[in-house]
Amino acid sequence: MHLAYENGTLQVENAAGLRWQLANVVKPQFSFDYDALSVNNAHAVRRLGPGVHPLAEDELRQVRTFVEQLQPPVWVSFQKQLILDLRAMALGLINSVVSQLEYDGLLDVLITGREGSTDLYAEEARRVMAYADSVWNAFHALAAQIRNTPTAELKTVKEYAAMMPFPPSIEHFSAGVLHELLHGPRGNG
Repeated sequence: MHLAYENGTLQVENAAGLRWQLANVVKPQFSFDYDALSVNNAHAVRRLGPGVHPLAEDELRQVRTFVEQLQPPVWVSFQKQLILDLRAMALGLINSVVSQLEYDGLLDVLITGREGSTDLYAEEARRVMAYADSVWNAFHALAAQIRNTPTAELKTVKEYAAMMPFPPSIEHFSAGVLHELLHGPRGNG
């Protein structure tokens, strides 16, 4: 369970694991005063003015009861949540390769690896784009599978994540560049 409230924004994760965020929410009323509230498995605190105070057991009970009584918005589902989590993971996998190879971003990769590019790193960039394609194709296939799976039969995000293509070694992307730097263009040495 998780609840956070500050300045009209309410973030919730219920006991079933559904997460949602709402803006412009009237501050939930409890027997204690607060300006901001944050409760999860690791901590339960409230901010009042400049001070942060731990919640007493009866205050924590009030928050838990409040969360238990909340109904998720109709647009919240496990399928959508899994898809969003996998999308974030797909972006993370791609960005990890892009940053390890010291590109400024995926646009830099696209420009470097474009067709007809004579950039020294063009082949490396094309390998990065091929990896990005494989990640997005896997993501879209998994998203379609998740959308068509009844909630009771869904796997965990970790199980779906294991089906995503993890990056090969960094040498896979840069091997051609290293060879050309050491031995000249292919066919010349």
